[in-house]
Amino acid sequence: MDRRTFIATSTALATSSSLQASEDLSVRVYYGTKNQSGSKGIYTGTIDLESGTLSEARLATEAENAGFLAISNSRKYLYAVASGEHGQKIVAYKINHNTGDLTEINRQDCGGQNPCHVSVGPNDKYVVYANYTGGSCGLIPIAEDGSLKKPGSFFQHQEGSGVNAGRQAEPHPHSAKTDPSGKFIMVPDLGQDKVRIYRLADDKQSMQPNNPAYASLPPGGGPRHITFDPQGRWMYVNNELSSSVTVFDLSSEDAAPRALQTISTLPSGFQDENSTAELLIHPTGRFLYCSNRGHHSVATFQIDQNNGTLTATGHCSSGGSTPRNFGITPDGRYVVVANQLSDNVDVLKVNTQTGTLSATGNSIEVPHCICVRFVLN
Repeated sequence: MDRRTFIATSTALATSSSLQASEDLSVRVYYGTKNQSGSKGIYTGTIDLESGTLSEARLATEAENAGFLAISNSRKYLYAVASGEHGQKIVAYKINHNTGDLTEINRQDCGGQNPCHVSVGPNDKYVVYANYTGGSCGLIPIAEDGSLKKPGSFFQHQEGSGVNAGRQAEPHPHSAKTDPSGKFIMVPDLGQDKVRIYRLADDKQSMQPNNPAYASLPPGGGPRHITFDPQGRWMYVNNELSSSVTVFDLSSEDAAPRALQTISTLPSGFQDENSTAELLIHPTGRFLYCSNRGHHSVATFQIDQNNGTLTATGHCSSGGSTPRNFGITPDGRYVVVANQLSDNVDVLKVNTQTGTLSATGNSIEVPHCICVRFVLN
């Protein structure tokens, strides 16, 4: 059984415990970091899918504050945000599958301060990104060789603010993703308590504001990231400031999400400061995970397959301080968590029956890591 067959079988048989090991079950991992704690850029290593063991991380390329990464659907290219003395950029890299090294192809200006998120559209036609401090977002088309063309769209979020004076005095787009239909770009704006909605052009080279132009979140919530049900039925948004997740129905053809539920990511009685960072759906579509910075945990939820609502099922320590981003291995068996302020990456085991997490004891040092991405050869 080769690696891809193993992963496909593992996901399809997520409720089975009889998976067979193979000779090579390692998958490449990339780690995005900020240039703090001695970090120099983007790091790489591997994870063994049978044991959950991470190899030692090594530098794949030097980079300026490459805090967020995205992998092309072809698995040939990696895209990263970059901010520093050379400007505010989105950078394209070619992946060497033999060594894991990254070679820069080119870079494009993103038009605003502090690019904090980038994602790749279907069929590798474009990337979309969000500038947190700049209060803006945009789309950059991708050429056939993986390079970034000239920017196709740029939008400055200007109107509105939230009730949290310290964090919501102005717009702060925090991520940008294509919805499962491939027609819309969703951009959570922490400062506005809105998910801004953009409609893709038919040629996928630009985008325009949709009508309706946004979906509203609870006041003071501070929407940060989004994830979608694999079948495109529901959208989930984590509210950074209120430590909660809001569920939206996506059945409307005009991309007018309808709020169904907002649920806390914290255990009852927890009173200390906390903010959420990342949330992802398990490959099976049955479970959802959200990281808590303050409680230093990953919250787990079961997804009702009839209506998309969430039931909290517990919390697992992230194995460090301030869990930022995390990734779910392609076979759905592990959650790999980037603990930003303790400079480590920790591996948690997924219970494929319930979706709950448990510690594996597998942990490595990665300086100021805030993003985890996987690449299959």
